[in-house]
Amino acid sequence: MLRPAYVMLVIGCATAAIAQTPPCGVRPDDWCASPIANDPCSRHRNVAECRADASCFGMPYRGESVVQCQRDRRGFGLNCPTVGCASRLITR
Repeated sequence: MLRPAYVMLVIGCATAAIAQTPPCGVRPDDWCASPIANDPCSRHRNVAECRADASCFGMPYRGESVVQCQRDRRGFGLNCPTVGCASRLITR
């Protein structure tokens, strides 16, 4: 017979595993905040706004892909999504 404490432990572990969210940037539709504190480029809410600001760079998609992600010199994905905007080039 299972003890109530054991059952609660198993349920708690399962719930914690389900509740974890993936890090930002691993889904193609993510739009992530800049990892740089008080980054003015974080105000941009999409790729078009970010690209229009010459002082900003695209943040790389970190999810799985069949082909390697190619980026332009400002970090915007050529064959993969751009998932955020930052004031300096962010590498993996």
